[in-house]
Amino acid sequence: MIEAVTGLLARRTEPADARSDPPEHIDHDARVRGVAVGRLLAVAALTPEQAALLVADALHELELARGEGPYPFRLRNVTVSDAGHLTIECAGSASRRDMNEAVVELLRSIATNCRGSALADRLHESLAETTDLDALVHRVRQAIAPDVDPAEERRKRCQLAGLVAATTGRPRPDTEVVGERTDVRDWPYVAAGSTLAPSGWFPPVRNPWHRKRRRPSRRQGALGLIAILILVAAAWMAPRVWSELRRGWDAVLNPVNPSEQNQIRPVSPPPPEPQADQPPSATIDVGRPPPPVDIGAPGSAGPITLVTVTRANGECLPGQACAIRVDIRLDPAAAVGAVTWRVNVYDRCSGEVRPTSDVTLPVQPGSQQVYGIVRTDLPPGAALAVAAVTSAPATAASEPLLVPAENARC
Repeated sequence: MIEAVTGLLARRTEPADARSDPPEHIDHDARVRGVAVGRLLAVAALTPEQAALLVADALHELELARGEGPYPFRLRNVTVSDAGHLTIECAGSASRRDMNEAVVELLRSIATNCRGSALADRLHESLAETTDLDALVHRVRQAIAPDVDPAEERRKRCQLAGLVAATTGRPRPDTEVVGERTDVRDWPYVAAGSTLAPSGWFPPVRNPWHRKRRRPSRRQGALGLIAILILVAAAWMAPRVWSELRRGWDAVLNPVNPSEQNQIRPVSPPPPEPQADQPPSATIDVGRPPPPVDIGAPGSAGPITLVTVTRANGECLPGQACAIRVDIRLDPAAAVGAVTWRVNVYDRCSGEVRPTSDVTLPVQPGSQQVYGIVRTDLPPGAALAVAAVTSAPATAASEPLLVPAENARC
């Protein structure tokens, strides 16, 4: 696109009979006005051929500065002239490292501007890890060689000159082109006499892309769509919000009936009151409470100080199997070799006792406690109890474990 635009600008400043031929070669030593290379790169995007020409000019300027002045030197005023040549002003002395960094930064800026081409990749590879100026110049020349065409140099120089003219906003200083213009009658009329404009001046050429109508960007379209959605939502919610605000305003400042503000209407009628002459209904007898369980053995005896019974695995129900844990505490000073015990199941309503088989546990010398877990089947019944009774070394019993634990009826 830049190449086509610069070609159009160049054609507007050439005479009609010379537009098919490239302009004459401009002397490289003629240092004319130009634009800083950073400003040019910020405005225009170069083609690979244009970027290769600027890089070749930079290498040529570095070689001339090395042969003429002190080395290493400092880079100053890197510009692109109105003729399309890159010029470098080298002044003073600098360290070799600073000079190499300045050269690499200049070449990288030109390579970065030329996006989407193999030239940029080759330039970045040639500039990587290069500390010597001679090696850098040699590697960069090899990198730009595929894009340098001597036959197209004059046309590319003309395009670079057009870019410089478009960037600075002034016409190209080509005396031959100005002298041969045939469209002078189309210029604005200037009265004869003293004038501030120099001789040979003509109005600046406007950039053609300034007159091109551009379509809205995606960001503008997205913002417009969001604004439309917000307006639609506001229009849809406005009546409801206004109704709520008006209702709250009336409830606070203009109530309809002040006497009903602190009243709560019942949602259902109260239950009817019982008549005074009707006798109360008698309660239904669901059964009698069971009597206490008689184990028939003390809670401690001899070396046995305490016997306890607990549920080992959750709740126990009548007619199901129940895991019972029996803990027997002993006197550590007594010499007990083994403890024998059994579990009895009591029917609290009928008084029936169902013993289980005896269990014998060995006791280590000095032990204070032994325990065991047995699984017994509980018979069906409304009120049961489970207790552990020892038979050796002494007879002792635990407190009964009630099944169910409460609200039992016979």
